[in-house]
Amino acid sequence: NLVCKDDVFEAMENISASAALPTAVIVANGAVLLPILEYCNGHNIIIPKDLSIVSLNDFFWTHLSFPSITCIDKMPGKVAEKAFRLIKKRIEENPEKKLYSNSLQKREKIVMPIQLNVRESTCGIGRGPFGEKAENAESLTLSAAEYELVREKKYTAAVSFHYTGKAWMQLLEKGLKKIFDDLKISVIASTDAHFDASLQCKQLESLRFLNPDILIAFPVDKVETAAAFREVIKNGTKLVLITNIPEGITAKDYVSCVSTNERSHGRNMGQGLGEYMIKNNLSKVGLIRHGDRTFYATQQRDDAAEQVLVEEFSDISICGIVDFLSEKEVFSKTFDFVKHHPDVEALYVSWDGPAMEVLKALTEMNRTDIAVVTGDLDYPVAMNMAKGGMIKMLSAQCPYEQGEAIALAAANGLLGKKTPSFIGIEPICVMPENLLKSWKTIFKEEAPDAMKRALKQNPDFLKLKREMADKF
Repeated sequence: NLVCKDDVFEAMENISASAALPTAVIVANGAVLLPILEYCNGHNIIIPKDLSIVSLNDFFWTHLSFPSITCIDKMPGKVAEKAFRLIKKRIEENPEKKLYSNSLQKREKIVMPIQLNVRESTCGIGRGPFGEKAENAESLTLSAAEYELVREKKYTAAVSFHYTGKAWMQLLEKGLKKIFDDLKISVIASTDAHFDASLQCKQLESLRFLNPDILIAFPVDKVETAAAFREVIKNGTKLVLITNIPEGITAKDYVSCVSTNERSHGRNMGQGLGEYMIKNNLSKVGLIRHGDRTFYATQQRDDAAEQVLVEEFSDISICGIVDFLSEKEVFSKTFDFVKHHPDVEALYVSWDGPAMEVLKALTEMNRTDIAVVTGDLDYPVAMNMAKGGMIKMLSAQCPYEQGEAIALAAANGLLGKKTPSFIGIEPICVMPENLLKSWKTIFKEEAPDAMKRALKQNPDFLKLKREMADKF
């Protein structure tokens, strides 16, 4: 029974001193919540990076705090209203009897709904390819002396990308080169495999003969590229991997694997889709997901999205699941799915590339009434959202920051420092109301004028702005 701030602080001290540190704290009430927030602020515990917070009660200020607090809203107003109506009914039905008389009709059990309001104080626990907890990029910090030591060595690096034709990879490369330039690490070669595993193997063989100190790579395929990567490791080149791990290669074989926090990524999409559907009285959803279940990144993402929809939105039912292996399949598979499930009202799609194929199929079928939620922010999906199209919400990775983390992981590895085997960068939620701000956050530049004009001409966006203005 925690009754004062000192009691709460003591409890938090005990939690912090335990051998197995918790990843989340569930708080009973406001009298406990405020001291916990004060304790975290005073002890450099960052919410939710270090500790997620969930309150068992919602308060008028919890969505205004920083970060806003994830709460369970027991909806006391509805409980009070229901209780009042029951009392009123009993009085009217028994005007001559006392309200609390034992002779009253039998009692009835009433279960009232509650609502989980997911906000910024909680995040998904990302996992690496071997189940390890995702660490944050702050663990890769270099001291001024370490910066100078790396600069003096004049290290070389090579990059093997799976594909460079999207904004995601271009931004990652920008963040990578920014840190490398500062560290005087020269990128002596960069290749694009165009999603072709055999081509990447040939490129890796060429890069190996350049004998770079470090190799940054996004493996196209776990199996086909494994032997080529093992040869790179045998050559003495240190390896930093992006998202994917070739088969047979373990954490001791590479410096670190850097990815987005896929659990948060999928959770963002599932939560965004669920909230949109409930708000618009929709109940039937389909999942269009990556079919390679051995690819741990998209598996985590897809599973997290499905878990949120199933566990947190009981009024929503999944009417079917479509698995795809290449983006080219998605158009026809979407066409067939909607044909067999004409009652579907919304679709989850693993990322933006296949999502664009989904939009093409829905447009051809004249089913632009179906809402779509996906991952990653690029111009085509952003413009569709800005115009009030089928894309209603998306979760965006932060590739520039991921590139910076990759470069810092490489530098740590070159210095022989112990580096977390898996780094997870938190994604952000993007909706029409924060689209322009999110674009600037991710792309490090103002949104295109065409996007700004599209939002100004979008009646749904203008209506939303008016509702938000009225609310505050």
